[in-house]
Amino acid sequence: MKNSNRYFALGMSVLMVAGMANAAVAFAGDSTEASTEAASEQLKGDPDISADIVVGGWPSGDDAFKAALPGFNKLYPNINVEFQFTDTTSYHQNLATSLAAGSGAPDVAMVEGAYVAQYRNSSALEDLNELGAADYKDDFVSFKWDQCVSDDGKKMELIPWDIGPATLFYRTDIFEKAGLPTDPEEVDQLLSTWDGVIKAAETVKDKTDAWFVPDVAYFYQLLFQNRDYYDKKLNLKLERDGDIDCLNAMIKMREEGLDMNVDMWSTEAYAAYADGTIACVASGAWFGGFLKTDIDPNGAGHWAVCNLPAGIGVKNWGGSFLAIPSQSKNKEAAWDFIQYMLCTAEGQNTMFQAVDYFPAYTPAYGDPIYDEEDPYFGGEKTKALWVELAKQLVPVYTTQMDVTAEGQILTTVNQGLQEGLDAEGIRDLLGKNIEDATAELKKQQIQTLKDAGVWDGD
Repeated sequence: MKNSNRYFALGMSVLMVAGMANAAVAFAGDSTEASTEAASEQLKGDPDISADIVVGGWPSGDDAFKAALPGFNKLYPNINVEFQFTDTTSYHQNLATSLAAGSGAPDVAMVEGAYVAQYRNSSALEDLNELGAADYKDDFVSFKWDQCVSDDGKKMELIPWDIGPATLFYRTDIFEKAGLPTDPEEVDQLLSTWDGVIKAAETVKDKTDAWFVPDVAYFYQLLFQNRDYYDKKLNLKLERDGDIDCLNAMIKMREEGLDMNVDMWSTEAYAAYADGTIACVASGAWFGGFLKTDIDPNGAGHWAVCNLPAGIGVKNWGGSFLAIPSQSKNKEAAWDFIQYMLCTAEGQNTMFQAVDYFPAYTPAYGDPIYDEEDPYFGGEKTKALWVELAKQLVPVYTTQMDVTAEGQILTTVNQGLQEGLDAEGIRDLLGKNIEDATAELKKQQIQTLKDAGVWDGD
């Protein structure tokens, strides 16, 4: 696959995204070199620290940590790390239960982006400012850092790991078999409109008998993948540019059987990604790690990455955080682990190379790996694309209702498709279902904001 000119060679000065004051997302300031040196001085290691810590989360976070663990062990040879990882939903349910019970939580806990508003005011998590987190503020993408700060601005109970510039992952072998272009720039053009998406999906179905995507409802969810569901007065923001056109395209694609009509995280979808019966899936940069380590480890050369289709635009999908439960008996060792993994370029880039978790830690961007070709993606410079998209991300307002609202999008849109509703009918039903499902959470969110002295609503 030829390298598109949009993946132009990003030199060191360009990759230091933090210094670009005119970027749409406010990256760190111009103190990258000093910050990196400060982190290095803090992390000289300490063989006298002896502890056993448990790190909890979901795949492929464990693969990321294991890749970087040798570097951590050189600095802290007597901190033993055990990993307890399960699927994302089960993990967060177990974490909530153990935090409420006051026991059973890991020493270091991953938290997915959709849950961050539920945890940033929690008394069950350690205030990381007490451990020195504030020293790293200027080293992180500001919108992710701000999501970690409690509503009253006094505490910081999580620290960002990664961001998720969203792209379309597609199988070049299926596109080639269907007679479609495979070069990312040409695929961008092919899928630049909903008519183009539908036509390409029809061609894939006719020529290869493969489904285009697992579930067309995810196209609609992509419109919200910055998770900007609410404004600061907690008004639901469903109407946005292109939403009706998107819904109409989804209706047509479902009617024509162009999607597999299964959830993108299901075992059926995973098998279809690997065996070539699904052509595309849209997700955050981290999905590349899922493909490489879990879904399709033998798929090197079969996959490529391009921009989101049909004018959906630049979105952030997910990204995770780390926290230390207050019940931990090994907070110092847990913080040393977090600092090495998230607050050093070495830790972040080792993990990024392993699983494509795109760092929220901006000093990491000075490494030459961000201009390297990725053999799994046919030699494409995927990291360069994600850097360019990351610079265009904008801050959003997060709430305790986000997880529920996100779930309602997929459930309700599929309900509307099943019932044969038109686009406006689906959107109206979605608004009602979200308001009903989040009513109690909204009351809790308002009370949280009132307690913090920052509620600006009626």
